[in-house]
Amino acid sequence: MTLADNLAFLETAASELRAERNEGPLQNDVYEEIDDIRNLCIRAAAVDTRVNYPVRAESEMKLVQKLRAVISNGAEKDRERYLPLLDRAEEMVQQIAQIPVPPDGHLGVLRLIRGHFGFLIDEYRFTVTDEQPTNMRLASGAVTINLGWATQSSLSFSLCKAERGDFWIEDLLYLHGDPRYRSVPQALQLNTEADVDEWFRFIASVLRQFADELLKDKPGAFDRIAQAQAKRDIEYAAMMNEKCGVR
Repeated sequence: MTLADNLAFLETAASELRAERNEGPLQNDVYEEIDDIRNLCIRAAAVDTRVNYPVRAESEMKLVQKLRAVISNGAEKDRERYLPLLDRAEEMVQQIAQIPVPPDGHLGVLRLIRGHFGFLIDEYRFTVTDEQPTNMRLASGAVTINLGWATQSSLSFSLCKAERGDFWIEDLLYLHGDPRYRSVPQALQLNTEADVDEWFRFIASVLRQFADELLKDKPGAFDRIAQAQAKRDIEYAAMMNEKCGVR
């Protein structure tokens, strides 16, 4: 069966199972799993490059096999009703597992991160600790940097140190008195590769300009940015209260 054939089958099956889901926990579990695989298949058919299909397929296969074990040891009517559905679900998951992860990532984000942030590896001894189609994590000692495609700036970049929490690009700008902290967008529109390139070019330039002590984990560096973050939070709260007429 093709991906399209299996998707059509799962669309029908999910609709039927939705009507049965309130009959009991097993029925609900089967419905939710079939519907999850259906949604994953929709994304695969749409060539959604944000998904790590082999990893997702591995996770779904474990859930299908767990359901199969429960059903196989259960009532005959449940075996007859649900095992054929799980057979098709497994076939679908096996197909999805073969979809390769794009080496450049969604909208080229991984290639662009490698290009703009290679200095973290070359100059600060960071190493890549995780890589997904939309994001990359780098670490050096207790310092971690998360970079990725996202719809919120706080989810697209963060600088962390163990037990110190997350710091954003606004905190770094505020710490150094750079007024651009006021203009960093909370919502991102990274719809094209050019958008992704422009955003990460900006992040990289700020790190190069202001983050040396943080990247080297110099004594007191994270204390100073934590203090800056606290002050910025107070300023932001006051601004929002004024905007909303709260005194």
